[in-house]
Amino acid sequence: MSSLFAGVSGLRAHQGMLDVVGNNLANINTPGYKAARATFADLISETVDSGRGPTDATGGVNPIQKGLGARLSAISKDLSQGSFQSTGRTLDMGIEGEGYFVVSDGRQNLYTRAGTFDLDPDNNLVMLGSGMRVQSRDGSDVNIDLDETFPAEPTSRIDMGGNLSAGAEVPAAEELTSILPFQAGSRASIGGTNAEPFAFTDGDTLAVTIDGGAPQNVVLNAADFGAIGAATAAEVANVLNTQLTGINATVAGGQVTITSDQPGSTSSIDIDDPDGVAATLGLSTSLTLGSSVAATAATPLNDVPQTLGAYVAGDEINLTGTDASGTPVSATFIYGTGPGQNGTTLGDLTTFVDSNLPNSNVSIQGDGTIAITANANGSSALSVSLTDSSSNTGGLAWSSLGFAETTPGSDGATSRTAIEVIDGQGEAHTVELVFNKVSGNSWDVSVELPDSDGAIVDGEVRNVQFRGDGAFDTVAGIGLGDASIEITWAGQALSQRIDLDFGTPGGFDGVTQFGGATTAGATDQDGVRAGSIASLSVSSDGTIQGIYTNGQIQDLVQLQVATFSNPGGLSQAGDNLLAVSTNSGPPNAGVAQAGRAGKIVSGVLENSNVDIAQEFTRLITAQRGFQVNSRTITTTDELLQELANLVR
Repeated sequence: MSSLFAGVSGLRAHQGMLDVVGNNLANINTPGYKAARATFADLISETVDSGRGPTDATGGVNPIQKGLGARLSAISKDLSQGSFQSTGRTLDMGIEGEGYFVVSDGRQNLYTRAGTFDLDPDNNLVMLGSGMRVQSRDGSDVNIDLDETFPAEPTSRIDMGGNLSAGAEVPAAEELTSILPFQAGSRASIGGTNAEPFAFTDGDTLAVTIDGGAPQNVVLNAADFGAIGAATAAEVANVLNTQLTGINATVAGGQVTITSDQPGSTSSIDIDDPDGVAATLGLSTSLTLGSSVAATAATPLNDVPQTLGAYVAGDEINLTGTDASGTPVSATFIYGTGPGQNGTTLGDLTTFVDSNLPNSNVSIQGDGTIAITANANGSSALSVSLTDSSSNTGGLAWSSLGFAETTPGSDGATSRTAIEVIDGQGEAHTVELVFNKVSGNSWDVSVELPDSDGAIVDGEVRNVQFRGDGAFDTVAGIGLGDASIEITWAGQALSQRIDLDFGTPGGFDGVTQFGGATTAGATDQDGVRAGSIASLSVSSDGTIQGIYTNGQIQDLVQLQVATFSNPGGLSQAGDNLLAVSTNSGPPNAGVAQAGRAGKIVSGVLENSNVDIAQEFTRLITAQRGFQVNSRTITTTDELLQELANLVR
């Protein structure tokens, strides 16, 4: 009876299903394992009646067929992604997406999703358990020399960054200036318009106010004249000089002129003429003033308004102080134009002071101010004092014309930064770079190095310039002042040139000059010491990188990843390995993240994608299928027994 054989085929089919489910459950913790699924198909059927089509009179009849059982038609793979389990081992790897690692035993390539890799004693990357060697993108064995040395590379460039304060102090030479400008003063003067003789009366008076002081009275007495009714100009001038102070009366062409002794705008003469004396002389009774203009080198010292009395030949002006270097200075200016005398003008005095102050310059400014300026930028000890000798006839009020510092000496703002550079032999040296502001938008950079480290051949970068918006502009220095430095290290014959990179001209990617704090410094350099491999890392494209003791990272090798047109057609080869079959198609050798290949994740293993709940469900289904097919056999057996009993 066919039912007996159908039941047997069902038992076989469900036994195969149980085998698949059992294998899935057995590999539930196998890295990279893909769950399998059993699929059934019915066997060929016995045709009892082939059926017939409809006619004009009757309908059609379907074929009558009896099935002969079932068979296991296919075992397919579930190729869905398994979850990742972290292992903490760099050389444990999983593939996220399509693709297979490629391993070889030297005769054939096999494929796996289980990235349980490690290095063998020969530094070959092998698959644990099988010992098969992992293949690189070019199809060769992956070999990682852990003793490889990263060669030293000398520094050729230093990158600069940060900000140089736009408000930083610029360099300046110390300057002293006179407290007040020196002036050239004209004296108030009234000239008579009438000539001698002059007719006066005994007892006539005249009141004169000089330089804003109290009025002074002049009395004409007959005894002072040969004939008071016909007085001469000389007699009148003598009376005025005798009875008045602060003026000088002179005679020219029979006319009398009165002149104040005080030069400058504070000089004045005002005459009150109750008895007509001034009218007789032709002297104006209007207030007459002196005037002042900025002094020049030609201005006589006696015309300076601050005069305390006119200098005479032989009077002395004492110079004391210190020059720019701090050396004491002491010298004496002798008034006059004779032998051994130094002059009578303001220019003569400034020339004398200049000759006694080395490393400085003395000049008369346009407003009459005397400026004493150190020749060099930076702090200095410049000081000057002028005083009159106590035995002088004349003098100036030097206390109001003294000198005070108006511009402090300054070397300009500086900022220091240091960086370690590498020489040609891989040795490290600390180089100090000093920024020094030289003008509003310009800085110099100099190099400092311990003498024991070597000699500086070119240690200056001149005129690092910035634009008005704070962006780096250019390095204007040329030759020894260009944007590079040069050092000959101790014990080495050849010098080493290092370029300083301040950024893109017009950009803000390097050094800038804005307001605020100075933060500029050397940010990086391209030299490296020699180093050895300290550890490994694996990137997502399967590149194994060496991390060296000198901080460098270098690509060592890239793993090959293969994809297939029909990965489900690969055949199991044991040890988590798969082999090419006629139905899988040839491998498409490539690398991770290229084409259909997924990315590689380091430090993890891909878990089995077996679903326990689903497998248990299939287990129950297979068990029931096995039971019912067994029942078919036992039922058929009972029927055959009944048939045999009919013979008795």
